[in-house]
Amino acid sequence: MSLLIFKNDFYPNYEIIIQNSGIFETPQAAFNFIYLSTQPISYNFGLYKKQTLSMKKQFVILALALAFCLQLSAQTYKIDTSAINFENQLRPCFTVKYDASPKEVKKAWDDYFKKTYDVKVKGIGFLTNKEVITATDITLVAVSDKRMNLYASVVDAPGERSELSYFMSFGYDFFIGADNYPTEFAAMKKILNDFSVEFLTDFYYSEASRMTSEIKGLEKDIKQNNKSIKKNTKKARKESKEVANGLSAKNTSMEMENDQAKKKIEELSKAIDEIKVKQAGVKRN
Repeated sequence: MSLLIFKNDFYPNYEIIIQNSGIFETPQAAFNFIYLSTQPISYNFGLYKKQTLSMKKQFVILALALAFCLQLSAQTYKIDTSAINFENQLRPCFTVKYDASPKEVKKAWDDYFKKTYDVKVKGIGFLTNKEVITATDITLVAVSDKRMNLYASVVDAPGERSELSYFMSFGYDFFIGADNYPTEFAAMKKILNDFSVEFLTDFYYSEASRMTSEIKGLEKDIKQNNKSIKKNTKKARKESKEVANGLSAKNTSMEMENDQAKKKIEELSKAIDEIKVKQAGVKRN
């Protein structure tokens, strides 16, 4: 069980605590819980100070808490049942979108099947990068004990994302779908869920780590610039006007670099916060 603490600039004396224990199965349930807890009675859940709140304050608190609960309930990925045109026919498949690039998804897909099922995926590597990657004439006991073919199409999606469409067949033209092979089709979805959770957990961790390292580098640059600015300012007092002007120009340039670095740090910090929300939303479909 974790505690999420809400703070707001309008009412800094209050900190609303919502227990994220999985009890809210729907947004309406969260709404009802928060609404009842913010009525003008003696508070034993939401506020450190026991006192009656005005309707305006209640509304602000309710809106903040509800927005956060809705954000928590959002899923980072969603598996849909669809169909893909393959060999001039529509084939049943599962589709899912990821924030990663197609290249990253393909590599993770290959690594996952190699590690988990000892299956080598073809169509990706140093000299090849096909849109549809395959593993033919394989046995995947998690789906069936029969020989089968595995296909995955990974393409670009809007917003610097990728879309994976995943389908399988028994032999040449017996493609697995919900109507003809419901048990096997359900097993395919489980595999996609397993892959998605593992892949996105690793992906978001790597992204957050990369951004954190970048922030540390920028902070180091700012610190170094500040030292140089201080040194130049002190030196300028003892030098000629011409030299002092040159040192002042250098300081101005470094101050501009610091401003840009601070903006970049702010952007990266916001991106890391967004990643944390997405990490919390990596849930099986």
